[in-house]
Amino acid sequence: MLKRFYQKIFIAILREEDAHEVTVIGIKNKELLYKEHKRFDGGDPSNPFFAYIQKFIELSPLHYIALLNPEPNQGAMEGCTLHDIDEEGEGGGAKMLCRNKKWMLYASLRELENSQKRYRRVGLDFIFSPFSVIEHFFSDKIGGDFALYALAQKDALSLAFFDKGRLEYAHHFSMSLPVATEEDANTVSFSFDSIHEDEEEERGGIRLDDIESLDDLDIIDDLDDLSDIADLDALEEIAEFSEDTPTFEEQRGRDSHGKELKEQMDRFNDDYRQFELIQKTLSRFYGGEHCRGRFVETVYIADAYGSGSDLKRYLEEELFLNVIIRKLDLADEVLALSQIEEEAL
Repeated sequence: MLKRFYQKIFIAILREEDAHEVTVIGIKNKELLYKEHKRFDGGDPSNPFFAYIQKFIELSPLHYIALLNPEPNQGAMEGCTLHDIDEEGEGGGAKMLCRNKKWMLYASLRELENSQKRYRRVGLDFIFSPFSVIEHFFSDKIGGDFALYALAQKDALSLAFFDKGRLEYAHHFSMSLPVATEEDANTVSFSFDSIHEDEEEERGGIRLDDIESLDDLDIIDDLDDLSDIADLDALEEIAEFSEDTPTFEEQRGRDSHGKELKEQMDRFNDDYRQFELIQKTLSRFYGGEHCRGRFVETVYIADAYGSGSDLKRYLEEELFLNVIIRKLDLADEVLALSQIEEEAL
């Protein structure tokens, strides 16, 4: 009855290490009334964060707040028979949820409770797993032949092997944690020589082996020009009147260029990091009982962060995989999952 008089409000929370992203939509009679988005600095929710959400909560009693689980201790596994759990339950300090009577989601019970406490001022109705995002976003693909699916976030990478809708193997990685050694993962040996060469070229670095003598460095000639300066403090006065001193606009442009360059390098490093994690997971899969003589030919990547051409190139050239990358808006996916859950209530 309330649905006839009130709008439904869905709020998606995405927590990063240093910020919160909040997206809100209002729906009435299945029509979208509005959509808003705001970013808040800080890994912990702030007063402005809570005030922003509270503003929408007060608009309607039909509000639903969802969080995408950002914690490291979570994952998915095949089957639903662990601890004789049919649909949902707890065991060994983990919360478990069976999906389609085929596979299971799990997450640290303590971390889930901590999340509820962290946002208790507004309350959480749903906490979604990254693997639920994979299942929903690739619903048109996971029912098909055997393939690897990935969700690439800024701070995490989730990987899952599906075969005709059945999850075979999965792992969730925190991007802040180090990659295990090849010995730890019993990894298959791959050649990384070409990657390192390309990385060196893109960074434009100086190889010390190419410098035969100090005469090769132009900076030595520049230093000779300073020999007649008795007081180095005078350099400050010279700089003030130098034609080379950048204007405010020029300096701002240089700062902007430096920021863009840093972002490009960060993205390059993240691409290579993601490649390492995928390579590690494939090696574990091939060395385990789940493999059963099968080999991955195609990788579907749900890109929520901006994984670039470097990741695709690494996977295609080094692991000989067919790579399909789809861009996605994580907030939109969380909102879609919230609406599905609300309809089921």
